[in-house]
Amino acid sequence: MRSNYAVLFMLLNKRLFKKPSFVIILCMIPLVVFGIRLIAGQESGIVRIALVNLAKDSKDTASGAGAIIDRLTDNDSVFLYSECASEEEALKMLEIDSVDAVWIFPRDYDERVAAFTQGLITEQNGTDTGKRGDKNNRGRAGGKDGNAVTVIEREDTVLLQLARMELFGSMYSDLSYSLFENFIDLRIAGGGGADHSDCRKYYDNNRNSGSLFKYRDYDGNKIQDTGNGYLFTPVRGMLLLLLLLGGLAAAMYYRDDLDKEIFTWMPVGNRWIFEHVYLMTALIDGGLVVFVTFMITGLGVDFIRELVLMALYLLSSCCFCSIIRKITPGLRSLATLIPMLLLAMLVICPVFIYIRQLKILQLVCPPFYYLMADNNPRYLLYFSLYTAVIIVFDVLTGLGSRCSG
Repeated sequence: MRSNYAVLFMLLNKRLFKKPSFVIILCMIPLVVFGIRLIAGQESGIVRIALVNLAKDSKDTASGAGAIIDRLTDNDSVFLYSECASEEEALKMLEIDSVDAVWIFPRDYDERVAAFTQGLITEQNGTDTGKRGDKNNRGRAGGKDGNAVTVIEREDTVLLQLARMELFGSMYSDLSYSLFENFIDLRIAGGGGADHSDCRKYYDNNRNSGSLFKYRDYDGNKIQDTGNGYLFTPVRGMLLLLLLLGGLAAAMYYRDDLDKEIFTWMPVGNRWIFEHVYLMTALIDGGLVVFVTFMITGLGVDFIRELVLMALYLLSSCCFCSIIRKITPGLRSLATLIPMLLLAMLVICPVFIYIRQLKILQLVCPPFYYLMADNNPRYLLYFSLYTAVIIVFDVLTGLGSRCSG
């Protein structure tokens, strides 16, 4: 038997490919990638926000509400922005649930921003704004509340809170220049009003256009943008779960074969090895498809590291599926457990989000180590230790089940 494992692998492979469900699982791997890539290229905002610019006649193209709206609508993010012609139209869209929020920029947006930053400057310097000229008090006519942007929402959600953070970032340029302009008026021009055209020219010429942030992974390497978009991010975890589904499906087929007593001809001592060859046949087929998909689509981190991670994942998944098969009393209970287990891993493992409170459960799941080891070399070591531990545990659980399969 030991000298014919290659022949056994080929025969089991041929047998598995006669199973329609196994072939469907393999075909789902490239289909999932193709489908999500297709969706990622389309309009795919998670939150829709209507923008209303009541100050369209602003002459300043470098700042103002129009420039903010242009930056928001041109930015590729999870928030989908659309400009409305009037406040009434935007509120109607909010009423019928076509959008999640409405942001209204008033006609005197620039004056309101100036009034806000002027208040910060004068409070810091203890200056009485009432003694200053009309030109420097232009923000006082901005309305009763003086707010620069009106935000209207049906309900306050986490995503809308994140969207407001993006609004604050887009307004930073206007706030920065307005602070600079008011500072020049107060500290240099003595409150008499400086030449604003010179202020704008000086500000633009001395503005730092470099990036404020540097993105790198745990190893110090620069994070590469694959250009796949945010919707493509969870594909890596989803493919790993599909691969694990293939192993669990093979475990279910093996359980069915045991119930039918197909392997009664095999010596008892070889059944443990045979089961793992059986499971590895399915996992290797799926792993090859997933590995090639990672490399072609750019989801792979590095060829050598990806190869090592995939080898560890196949070994650990094989033992994991074998243990799941042994702890379930029958074929029906195993078939019921598989979808529940995969749905649980979709939440437990960092496929979409990383929930640290589920750490204990995460340490049991093979996909967790693979996903965490992408940019963290410590988890590559943890993955190796986990694989060794689960192999030993699988051997120990198999000692008492060899006679019964």
